[in-house]
Formats: sequence, C-alpha cells, structure tokens
Amino acid sequence: MEDVIAVWPIGYRFKPKEDELVKFFLQRRVRGEPLPWSPIMECNLYGNEAPWEIFDQSNGQKVWYCFTKLNNTGKSKKRVSRTGGGGTWRGEKSGVEIVDSETNRIIGVQKTFVFKIKGVTDKLVSWIMHEFSLVEKKGDDIVLCKLKKKTKSSNQI
Repeated sequence: MEDVIAVWPIGYRFKPKEDELVKFFLQRRVRGEPLPWSPIMECNLYGNEAPWEIFDQSNGQKVWYCFTKLNNTGKSKKRVSRTGGGGTWRGEKSGVEIVDSETNRIIGVQKTFVFKIKGVTDKLVSWIMHEFSLVEKKGDDIVLCKLKKKTKSSNQI
C-alpha cells in the first residue's frame, strides 16, 4: 500500500463520490474491465484477520478502500456472514441507494457497518466500513469497501 501512495502527486487525495466509486470502480471490477488508477486493493475482509491487521496504519492514512468477496451462507446462499478477525461487522444503517449523477438511475447500494470484537462490550468500536454493492448482481458478489478508523478516545479499541 505504501508504494501506491508514493506515486501520488503532492496534495493529491483519493476522494471519489459514492456514485463514482460504484460507476468507475465497482462496476468495472465486476465486469472484468480495466480500472482507472487508484489505491483500491483486493483483500478478504471476512477472513481471519481483523481490520487493523489488514491495513497498514503506519503510513498515516485515515481511509482505506478495497474490493472483497461476500461470504454467502445458508441453504439458499442469500444470507451474508460478515465475521472475521475475532469479531463481526455489525450493520448500523440499512442500504442507502446510490444514484448516478449523470443519468439519475439507481446503480448501487451503500450499507454502513462497525467492527465489534467478540466478547468485548465495554469499548467503543473504532472501525467503520461503508460497503458498496451493485443493484444488478453479476453472480460473483464482489463489493467495494471504504474503511475508516475513528480517532482515539480513552475507551476505544
């Protein structure tokens, strides 16, 4: 991740709008089309590592972007398990529709999650994730995630 940041011009910030994330990155990634240059990486958020183990915090970055595959469970494979790294990503906000600013069409959905560590209830959660998915599913269940680590307070993890 550090190498990617080193090639940015001085003063450059990667701050796309929600519809730009869906339209120019997620849709293209799912279709197998070339992506514009970006710091978005591939990772498994729903694997064995906690968010702080996946993302390098030493580079001073406050927001990380990644593509990840949903972990579908249940007999019908319609439910999604968002566990990993000794905790669970808990939904904070139900899906908010993402509208293409050029066509006014609904192109995606944004859901918000916080990371809760298993067995820890007295600490505030310091990781927030915005998960972007396409309205039209293509079968591979790839989503684009924007992760942020909240600033520290005395009782945060």
